Amino acid sequence: MSEKEPVAHLNLFDLLLLLVKWRLLFIVNFFLVVIVAVIVALTLPVWYSSNAVILPPSGGGGGIPSFLPSDLKGVAANFGLDIATDEIYQTVLSSRTLKEAICKRFNLREVYKIPDELFFEDVVESFNGHYSLTTRKDNAIVIEIEDKDPERSADIANACIDELDRIYRNITSETARKNRTYIGKRLQRVNDSLSLLQDSIVSFQKTTNAISIPDQTIAMIHAASDIKAQQMANDVKLDVMRNNLGQNHPMVEQLQLMSEELESQYDRMISGQEGGLFIGLQELPELGRKYADIIRRVRVQSSLLEFIYPQYESARIQEERETANVQILDRAVVPNYKTRPARKLIVMVSGALSVVVTLVIVLILEYTFSLSKKNEEDWKKVQKIINTFRIGHKNG
Repeated sequence: MSEKEPVAHLNLFDLLLLLVKWRLLFIVNFFLVVIVAVIVALTLPVWYSSNAVILPPSGGGGGIPSFLPSDLKGVAANFGLDIATDEIYQTVLSSRTLKEAICKRFNLREVYKIPDELFFEDVVESFNGHYSLTTRKDNAIVIEIEDKDPERSADIANACIDELDRIYRNITSETARKNRTYIGKRLQRVNDSLSLLQDSIVSFQKTTNAISIPDQTIAMIHAASDIKAQQMANDVKLDVMRNNLGQNHPMVEQLQLMSEELESQYDRMISGQEGGLFIGLQELPELGRKYADIIRRVRVQSSLLEFIYPQYESARIQEERETANVQILDRAVVPNYKTRPARKLIVMVSGALSVVVTLVIVLILEYTFSLSKKNEEDWKKVQKIINTFRIGHKNG
């Protein structure tokens, strides 16, 4: 058995010698690959990209949705709990509703050559591959559309903004309508209650003549009524916020705690547990208690009316708004240059890869040829492997 020779390490000069020795193979492979790459690059479809940019809501990257009544926006700001409207923009822009509207508007099934037997979801999926959203450091949202037709790419990008504005306006208008309906019903109940209570006062005074209530009790009634009105007004805010934001939102939890605290404070005041200046209504004579109770209820409903009516007007105005919600920084324009294919890059990378692959092939060939002269044992192993493949190929 022949002794194995130590493995020689290739250096720069060895590689240069290989390049000179096999130069014909390198040149032929290089030009063949480059020619094929040029043909492929020239036959690939040309795509154009167009961008449209919209601004975040006024005041930065977040803001209270416009469908909330103005007073509730102030409540949210007081809690320091902004709802990021740019996140709502992102949600709408990523929605199936918007994408389907765009696909139908521009007949993208025909543009992407998708057969009629395939589902419309396949059209939307194809559109997703040419549609992207990014948020810049200044929180502006960039809508990028890629298309083979440069004019259509700009038209689709601008249409996305139009659809965003339409969908977002519908959402805000519908939510404002629900808010207006809910607050309007509460307003009607307050007016009805106030009317009945005022009639009760007149009837009670006619029946019992004048009843004198101590100034201390009047002060207690006014104070307690104001707290009760605050609690009921807070409950209205709580219901609106719960309907718009969900039960588990931090702002809803804060308003819930506030209502519980106001109710507890009111109960302590009515029962006389607050101490000091106030006495309990139970200590008044029976007629006095009835009269004080009517006065208290009138005071509560009057204070509640002062809160609800402006909110009703705010919700009504918000429902009727038709101005655009989306602020456009840059509308998309027709691009002058293609974005892909990068033909030069394709040719350059293909040429470089051909050199690398050819070098690997040359190294394998050189090593194989040297085995028959320098290492008979390994050469026999190589021949055995080759023969095995040949036999397997013949049997196949």
